[in-house]
Amino acid sequence: MNASVLKIMVALALLLSTQACAHLPQRCQPNWYVTGYYTPVETDYAGAADTTISINDQGDQVFSEAFLAAVKVEGWGKTRFGWYLGYYGNQWHRSAQPLDALGQTLNIGTVATDPMVVTTGSRVVIENMESSLPEHQFVARDVGALVKRNHIDVYTGEGEAAKHLTWQITGQRTVCVYPT
Repeated sequence: MNASVLKIMVALALLLSTQACAHLPQRCQPNWYVTGYYTPVETDYAGAADTTISINDQGDQVFSEAFLAAVKVEGWGKTRFGWYLGYYGNQWHRSAQPLDALGQTLNIGTVATDPMVVTTGSRVVIENMESSLPEHQFVARDVGALVKRNHIDVYTGEGEAAKHLTWQITGQRTVCVYPT
């Protein structure tokens, strides 16, 4: 069997298993690792050393090294100009808003999941979350390089307050998944 046929068979099996899961009722499981991610704001990184980067379809721009490091970890950052700087595909990108993996605006209520475990679009309820979060129900619309298996990363918003909230929500939790 050649590699192309094998790839098609694997893709078909994944598609069928995802569709089969869509008809299952919720499943709640303890011991999920819940973390948070946020959008860093460039003005919170004043005074750090500067670096020039090349932004895809934009040209060169100078930013703080600390801000750029935070954007690489978190995915997107709000610049002093009001637009957002993203890092993916080993390139820097500009956008009017931070984006999720589907190219949609990243909003509080979005979670990053492992799509092999939680189908994209599923509703996710995280039990025993701190009251500082306005929501306890989320939508799986994002992915992350470090989000594997029973790990959920909750988007908490922009700036320092959102950064601190990521630390508050980190821990082991019971998670219920309602497939689409």
